[in-house]
Amino acid sequence: MRRLLQPLSLLALLSAGCDRNPEDPVFIYGTLQHLDGAPRANAPVTLERKPYTRPIFGPSTEPPPVPEMFTPFGEFQSDTRGDYVLEVLSGETFDDRSQGYTEYRFRVATPLEQGHGVYTSFHFRDDVEVPPLRPWEPHLVVAQGQEGQVLSFVKAPPPPVTPVSAKVPEILTPESSELLPVGPLPPYPVLQLVGTDGLVWEAHDPASPWQTNPYQLEDFPGVSAQVRAVSMGTWIFEPLGSRDSSVAFRVEWRGPREPVSSGVLRPVSRGAVCYPSPADAPCPYTDGSLRIVRTKPESRDSGVDAVMFSWETPVRPRRIVLRNLEVATSLDSTMHVLMEGSMDGITWSPLADVLHQDYDPRSVFGFFVNIALEGTEGDSPYGDASLDVLRRARFFDVPLAGDTLVQHVRLRVRTKDQTFALPIYALSEVSVFE
Repeated sequence: MRRLLQPLSLLALLSAGCDRNPEDPVFIYGTLQHLDGAPRANAPVTLERKPYTRPIFGPSTEPPPVPEMFTPFGEFQSDTRGDYVLEVLSGETFDDRSQGYTEYRFRVATPLEQGHGVYTSFHFRDDVEVPPLRPWEPHLVVAQGQEGQVLSFVKAPPPPVTPVSAKVPEILTPESSELLPVGPLPPYPVLQLVGTDGLVWEAHDPASPWQTNPYQLEDFPGVSAQVRAVSMGTWIFEPLGSRDSSVAFRVEWRGPREPVSSGVLRPVSRGAVCYPSPADAPCPYTDGSLRIVRTKPESRDSGVDAVMFSWETPVRPRRIVLRNLEVATSLDSTMHVLMEGSMDGITWSPLADVLHQDYDPRSVFGFFVNIALEGTEGDSPYGDASLDVLRRARFFDVPLAGDTLVQHVRLRVRTKDQTFALPIYALSEVSVFE
């Protein structure tokens, strides 16, 4: 999650006590279960690892690096109760170098069971216990209703239970003078419509049953539906006669994908030009592809104040759909997503103003940014799309009330008081319908 300010208390917690020798062993304890709760006995367990380096001199202006991938790090086997113990050397969990601090995130996943899967990715210090891994069955059903396809599913699984040997962090917030415990994030269902090259739609904690609409489906081929859920948290262990240890973890459950009938609506924006756009290439936000494209690919942590779309002849926008809008996150949880129209590209009139709550300001976990869990949105080993549950999905389906002819449409995002622009980092697709 991008924020203008991030508490550093947890980073200090997880980095404390690094006085073990690099060759000292540390241990990870966990449990594997089948979909029905039975122990996954005598099963091979693959431990994977990937690095993440934080620059020590502030944000970099260099181009974004190629994302690191998880690679096999070791293989063990669960016992007859499904329990396992993984051994790692202390020096294999971090690398403190002058040009930056590299922490290693590890991952353990269960094989898919009838399309259901669960994994945990985690960053840890010293001996720890990680959450048990049992798949969850969302019971997703796709049926045809009177006004479109209807998707039904069950509630999310409960968050991992904190072990008796562990405690959760406690923090002070501006609203409280007492320490507040930060327990694991309660999971909720996330419904995704998945296309052949990206997300068609994403809805966080939707009510079941949930109905598709033709503007969300557009004319993307090969669409399927999937339900996922995520919990994240930190456990601190205080063993007798030994040093403290800690683990920051992400647990993610996924269900199988179910086919959804493709839509037939083609937007008038398909093939429209835009600015900014990669040089000597069609606009990546109106090409019918669902790939997420950065607005300034040459810079790691910057974006643009606006994206403009243009037509050779005027159009009459009656609906606009935005997908995968990525912007800077303000200290205020609410933002304005503005869409404006113009005939000359100079004088602009409002088309829509969507007040969007970017994250839950009441959530202690949302306030307490767990730096050790940054970037875990793309940790799925099953080929699933990135999933951010601390920041609400930025997919918008906006009917327009007016009947205005325009030759240009502009997208901007501003703070709640509209004092500041929030830079737009990336988009996947902007669809304008007449």
